[in-house]
Amino acid sequence: MKRYRSIVALAVALLSASIAAGLQPGVGRAIVPASQTVVSIQGTRFLINGQLTSPGKPAEGQLLNTRMAQAIFDDDNPASVADWAYPDTHAWDPQRNTNEFLAMLPTYAEHGIRMITVGLQGGCPAHTPPALTCPGGDHPWIVSAFNADGSLKPAWMTRLDQVIRAADRYGIVVMVQFFYHGQENKVADQFTAVNNITDWLVSGGYRNLLVETANECNAGFSTYLDCSNQANVVKQVQDRSGGRLKVSVSFTGGGMPSEDVISQEDLVLLHGNGLTTPQLANLIDGLKAKAAYQANPKPVVVNEDSTNLDNMNASVAAGVSWGYLDTGVNNYVDGYQSPPVNWTINTDAKRAFFDNVLRLAGPNSVATRLALTGPSSGDYHDSVTLAADLHDQSGNPLAGLPVVFNLGAQSCTGITDAAGAAACAITPSVVAGTVALTATFAGTALLQPSSAATSFAVTHEETVLGYTGDTSILLGGTAHLVGALREDARAAIPGEAVSFTLGSGASAQTCTAATDANGNAACPIAGVNQPLGPGSITATFAGDAFYRPASASAATIVFAIPLSGTFVISDQMAKPGQTVTFWSSQWSAANPLSGGAAPGSFKGFAATVGGFGCGTGWASRPGDSAAPPSTVPSYMAVLVATTVSKSGSGVTGNTMSIVIVKTDTGYASDPGHPGTGTVVGVVCP
Repeated sequence: MKRYRSIVALAVALLSASIAAGLQPGVGRAIVPASQTVVSIQGTRFLINGQLTSPGKPAEGQLLNTRMAQAIFDDDNPASVADWAYPDTHAWDPQRNTNEFLAMLPTYAEHGIRMITVGLQGGCPAHTPPALTCPGGDHPWIVSAFNADGSLKPAWMTRLDQVIRAADRYGIVVMVQFFYHGQENKVADQFTAVNNITDWLVSGGYRNLLVETANECNAGFSTYLDCSNQANVVKQVQDRSGGRLKVSVSFTGGGMPSEDVISQEDLVLLHGNGLTTPQLANLIDGLKAKAAYQANPKPVVVNEDSTNLDNMNASVAAGVSWGYLDTGVNNYVDGYQSPPVNWTINTDAKRAFFDNVLRLAGPNSVATRLALTGPSSGDYHDSVTLAADLHDQSGNPLAGLPVVFNLGAQSCTGITDAAGAAACAITPSVVAGTVALTATFAGTALLQPSSAATSFAVTHEETVLGYTGDTSILLGGTAHLVGALREDARAAIPGEAVSFTLGSGASAQTCTAATDANGNAACPIAGVNQPLGPGSITATFAGDAFYRPASASAATIVFAIPLSGTFVISDQMAKPGQTVTFWSSQWSAANPLSGGAAPGSFKGFAATVGGFGCGTGWASRPGDSAAPPSTVPSYMAVLVATTVSKSGSGVTGNTMSIVIVKTDTGYASDPGHPGTGTVVGVVCP
């Protein structure tokens, strides 16, 4: 013991000299700013920055904590490092592990966590039997911030520095655990290791630290780290740090610290592993009854227990800080000690713990921020997805919470996902213009309400107007004009006026009709009076407060028929663009019929027609005795027959269809002057 203490005294003197000279002991690094979080002890209670922790809460003066031993974990054994691989990358990444832990620190702090325990040799990482379990004695993996000679590994120190400084920003104390059973024998010079890490912690200027020299010193440690020598190890750190570090050591679950350890350490650590709530209460009472404790009462911290919240509540009620231990399994889901660790609050056990921390030690309420992230405009009558992000005051997403969106008088509700994003759809039903868009989170017992607002532009709905009415139109007849008005070419728009214009200029003829339930508008124009031949028809919707204007146009052909009777061509010739002969002494030769040859005496004129339409019959007489007209229209309706037959002096035929023929010059009523033209349109079918 004298050897240890004399070396400690010398080391303290050397350390003081090195700091005075501006040197950095241990692993070198630049001088850093002073700590923002300063932990201190007042009797049996903890203070942060001179104020009792969690003021006014059940855990006032305590450090509610969680064991995060693997926050800076790594494995130097190439044979076992793959055991900790992430499921997405199939590789272990120590910096990713630390980064994901750092990302959660603000959330832990907001719930009321005031301390985390981080291990320089981790904790048992294997909790997936039978493949991964912690054996007795030395562990096969190499998890240690120390080299065998007691020097410090720079990568581990970098990660530890990141954790301490991030915790410092969020008012969290870090308990640095030096040694863990199963790893300590990989460090041959443990005494030097303690000096080096103590120097490193002091040189960092950290003020948010507590030290646990060994986790469960009665678990089978070497002589130096065994409980029988821990009063000396604790004193070694205290002396070497010049009292800057508050130091303690832990015993196994249910283990009672010895009188000499209690007397030497600055705070007392207990472990509640495996204890029922009454057993933990008895352990606390037993500690407080010990002579060393009564001689110098100090804070008591259970920095390792279980997921048992009854133990947590009993400990807090006894004035003792309590620590959550959730070993989980190696599945990147459960627990906080089995790499790869999912550091989020993602399981029922984790949520229950943090909810209880919030109740016992957290703020009465946590501020939230809501931001609209979706579109700021949308068409009338088109569904629009409104979106917003909900975060706490530190920017951490808040999941599973309702956000109400209001667009004018319309509303919908979305539930936030893991990223804090909520969305729901509204179909704007107001006239085009600007309306208010708001998103509101009503808050909970622990989360403050928040809202966001902006202007939303409701734009006119797109419309499509199609023309579906007549395009082959009889001069002097009635044109049936029809238009179809649709939203985005899909849903019908009823009750809107559509105007139709046949032709153009001074001769244009118009009509207007309202769309029906199917979006169709129809109106007739009687007594069509348009030039024969090609023309046009337009349909127009002028638009209104909800819908954009739309129009459609179609090509038309205005045709005529002779004053009496009409001409005939064969079905074999009635093709668009085909040159045809509708009147000739050689009509039968020029018009082959699918129903058989026509009688040679038929010249092409049907004197009597059963009605102007497809499917009717007609009759005539041979030669020119049927008295064809002296002239023909420039665009003329012509019957199309499949059969022509002669019975006695009469000729009859059928009407399969009616086409429009643009007639050529040269026609005369004498069949020696043929009537010819080109098929340019269809009347029916």
